[in-house]
Amino acid sequence: MAPSIQRSQLHRSQLQKLRLYLHLVPVFGVMLSLWSLYGKSTLAVEEPEGATEKMTEEAFDAASVRSVSRLSVILGLSCVGAIACLNIGAHAQTSQINHLRFLLTSSFVGSGYFLLSLTLMFRIAKDQSVRLPGLSQLSRRLP
Repeated sequence: MAPSIQRSQLHRSQLQKLRLYLHLVPVFGVMLSLWSLYGKSTLAVEEPEGATEKMTEEAFDAASVRSVSRLSVILGLSCVGAIACLNIGAHAQTSQINHLRFLLTSSFVGSGYFLLSLTLMFRIAKDQSVRLPGLSQLSRRLP
């Protein structure tokens, strides 16, 4: 009986990791994260009697999905905002060299966002924390 329990927990943790990966996919993960935060919530589960250990695991899973969703939304929206501001600044410049500098910085911001998302996915694969200094505190302000 113990091997089947371990196998179901392993399968469950793999599914949990896959769900967290999907939330961290650079562009589409933001949409999924917004849906899970503001859409119809499937994370709230009623607690039946006698299932406290199972419910604490599900509550932990729901909390980790919620925190990764918040972080994904903050990262995605800040990247889109930074790229938009840099593109507006690039088109407001009269000098070609300044125009090029703004566009180059914009491409660095986009590449950094993709690399940061991949880094967070690797951290999930290694069962490490996905907290980022500064951004995790900011993401807690989202509902």
